[in-house]
Amino acid sequence: MKSTLECFYNLSCMIELDRYYDIPLGSSFNFSTLNENLSPPNETIESIINKLMIDSWISNISFSSYYNICSPSSCTYEYISRNNLFFVITTILGILGGLSLGLKLLTLIILRFIENTINNTSFNGFITMIKNLFICNTEQRIINRLHFIFLLLILYLVFLFSAFKPKSVTVHIIKPSLSNYKDLLQEHSYSLQCSCSQISIPYETFLNIEPHFHDLCSSQFISDEWIHYIYGEGHLSHRFSFDDYRYSAPGQFLSLSSLCELSQEKLLSENLLIEQITILLNRLQSIASKSFLNTFNLIREIIGSNMIMSTWSTNWEYVYESAFYNNLPVHPVPVSYGECNCGLSFKCTQSSGGMMSGCYPLESILQTKLYCFYDQNCIDSNGDFTSLNMSTLEKSQFNLDSTIESILNNLMIEEYKSNLSYENYFNQCKPLSCSYSYIKTHDVTQTIISLISLYGGLVLITRCLAIIFAKLYEYKKNRIKPETLQQNT
Repeated sequence: MKSTLECFYNLSCMIELDRYYDIPLGSSFNFSTLNENLSPPNETIESIINKLMIDSWISNISFSSYYNICSPSSCTYEYISRNNLFFVITTILGILGGLSLGLKLLTLIILRFIENTINNTSFNGFITMIKNLFICNTEQRIINRLHFIFLLLILYLVFLFSAFKPKSVTVHIIKPSLSNYKDLLQEHSYSLQCSCSQISIPYETFLNIEPHFHDLCSSQFISDEWIHYIYGEGHLSHRFSFDDYRYSAPGQFLSLSSLCELSQEKLLSENLLIEQITILLNRLQSIASKSFLNTFNLIREIIGSNMIMSTWSTNWEYVYESAFYNNLPVHPVPVSYGECNCGLSFKCTQSSGGMMSGCYPLESILQTKLYCFYDQNCIDSNGDFTSLNMSTLEKSQFNLDSTIESILNNLMIEEYKSNLSYENYFNQCKPLSCSYSYIKTHDVTQTIISLISLYGGLVLITRCLAIIFAKLYEYKKNRIKPETLQQNT
C-alpha cells in the first residue's frame, strides 16, 4: 500500500525488472510506460485506491437533453411595467369626458329639481315633466329618446360584464410573521407560496431525531461484569465441549456488545434528512442500515471465506498425528456441528441450552433467538444476573422468536423519536415574501371606474346610433308611395 509506481513510468526501469523474471521477454518486451500527465509517479498505491483507482471524472452535461426530458408544460414570469404616456393620456381624457358629461347631466337634474321645488311644483308635475322629455313630437325628441335608451342599455351590459367577470388576483405580503403565515395558510392553503431567504436550511436547527435501541443494548448482558461471569476461571476448552454454547459464550457476548456500539456509532454518523419527516425517517433507516450491513457482511464474508481460525477454536481444532505429540507436527481439522462442517461453511450453528454454538461466536450470537434472554433459567439459574423484563416485549416490534441478526438489520433500534419544531424552521427560513391568489367575481368599485372612463365615448356612439335610427324612421315614415289609377274602359 505504501509502494509507488515510479518504475512503471520509466521504460529503462521496466526493462531492468524484466531481467529478474524466470522467462524474461528481452527484445520482445513491448509494454508502454504510464502517462505522467494523468497522475504523479510518486503517488502511493494507497492514495490511488482511496480514489477508487479513478484519475478524473469526465462529465458531459447536455442541458438540451435535460430540457427535452423535463418538457415543461408552462412557464411563468413577473415584471414591473409602467403605463406608457399614450395610455395615460387617453385614460385621463376618457375619464374627464365621462365625468364632464355625467356631471353636466347630474347638474341639470339637480337644477331642475331645485327650480321645481322653489316653484312648489308637485311630484306629479315633476313626473309629467320627465315624461314630456320622451314625447316623440319632433325628430329631436326621437333622437334624445333613442340616445337615452341606447346609453342605458350599453352601460347596463358593460356593468354586468365587468362586475361579474371572474378575475385572478395575486396578493404579495412582504416578510410575514409566523402568525400571519398560519392565518394565510388556513385561508389560502392551495395557492399560498413563500420563498425562504436562505437556499438551504440545516435540519439540525429544527429537527431532532432520537433512536430508541433494543433493551439488549442497555442490558447487563453486554457489560464487562457479565462477560467476566460467564468466562469464570478460564480454561473453557477443559470445562466445556466445543458444541456447548458456554464454550464460546464470552466471544458471543463480546460480539453482541460490539454490535450495539457499532449500531449507535453508525446511526449517529448518519445525517440524512429530507423535506418530509415521514419519508426522512424511512430513508434514514434504510440508508443507515444498508450502509452498516454492507460493511458488516463484507467483513463476515472475508473472515469466513478465508477460514480464519477462531480465537476460541470453535471452527478448527489442532490434531496431533500421534498420541505421543511431543515435537510432532499438528494439523488443523474442521469442527462439525451436526451435519454441517466448518470447513465447508462458516455459518454452521446448532442449538445449545437455549443459545447457539457454531463456527464463529459472531455467527452463533447472530442466530440466537431472544427468548433465552427473557428466561431466567436459560440465562442464569443462580440469579446473579436477572433476565430481561417480559413486559418490554409488549412495546417491542420484535417477538421472542426474533434472532439477533434480525434486530441488527434494524441497527438494534426499536423506533425513532422525532422532535420537530416548525417555529424554528420558520425562523431559519425567514421568508422574504408570500403570495397567494384568489378569484374575485364582484368588483363594483372597479366597474364604476370603468363605466366613468367609457361614458364619454359611449355618449358619442349612442348619439350617432340614435341619429341614424331616427333618420331611418323619418325616411320610412315620409316615403311617398305611388298609386296606380285604374280607369274603366
